[in-house]
Amino acid sequence: MKIVKRESIRPPKFGDKALNKKFGAVIAGLSDNDAQAVLFRYVEVQVALKLRHRWLAHAQDIAAAAGQNDKWFKTIAEGAGWVSIADEALEYIRSDQTQLDKEGLLARAHIALCDKVIAELVESLTSPSLAEAYTADGTRDDSPLRHLQTSAAAADGAEKRLGAANEAWNAAMDEFSEQARVRHTYAGTDGSVTIEYLDALSADMFEEMTAWLLQRDGCEVVRKRGGPNDQGADVIALTVAGQRVVLQCKHSRRPKSRVDPRCVRELNGTARQEHGADIVGIITNRTLSDSAQSFAARHRIHVIDRRVLQRWATYGVSWLPSENSASAST
Repeated sequence: MKIVKRESIRPPKFGDKALNKKFGAVIAGLSDNDAQAVLFRYVEVQVALKLRHRWLAHAQDIAAAAGQNDKWFKTIAEGAGWVSIADEALEYIRSDQTQLDKEGLLARAHIALCDKVIAELVESLTSPSLAEAYTADGTRDDSPLRHLQTSAAAADGAEKRLGAANEAWNAAMDEFSEQARVRHTYAGTDGSVTIEYLDALSADMFEEMTAWLLQRDGCEVVRKRGGPNDQGADVIALTVAGQRVVLQCKHSRRPKSRVDPRCVRELNGTARQEHGADIVGIITNRTLSDSAQSFAARHRIHVIDRRVLQRWATYGVSWLPSENSASAST
């Protein structure tokens, strides 16, 4: 970042007249070359300071955006009004925060670089060889300011990215709010089933209700209840895209209990091999144990636990891949 040299350079002006006079006296006592070098170095310090202030402002904007993420994260995670959209909204906020963290690291790195360059510039003001850094033809550029050559362009890019991200964030939160409204409106229709109603069902009725929910999503039910020899498949259906769905149902009057991993292992051993499943899932009004959850993830088994079940039954948000369902609320 070279400072262009003209025929002359004016001394800087300070707000205090006495300081201006004192500084002018110091400059007047220097040789022409030394005076020019000091003034050029002063200008470079101002350039570096301005860039540092710019990065500081950017870091503050990043902190403000992160604060909004934190606020909304708590609102969505704790707010009953957001339960139908919480998964999508929280995933978006986590992704946005990851990008903000990266931008924050970049800003701090450039602030540290500016600090280092400013320190070198100030220290060099007392160097006896300062004038040598500014030759008459301006061909040399040994100033520490050269280390900030790309920092201004980087700031341009960072500010544009943050501006675009803020616009996208506002649009996304508006969309999430609208989807929450749509889904909660659906919860008041005849197609909605509350989680409390599902808790009160018998095991057989829970299987039949699962089949009904699949029909609500446009599926053709092949089997709506299991039996003694069902080999882990309670409900079987064909999606609108023609894929075969095999579900094992685990209902309990104690919804706070957890599903044992043995159930998931049994389903994994039979769903595809014995029943020709394309889509395999376990559905429950409870939650799965950590080991059961991990096993399901490794073997591509959909987990329709209490949280997902409520979104599906009450708010019409299907857990099926989008091409395989006609999600009621969307």
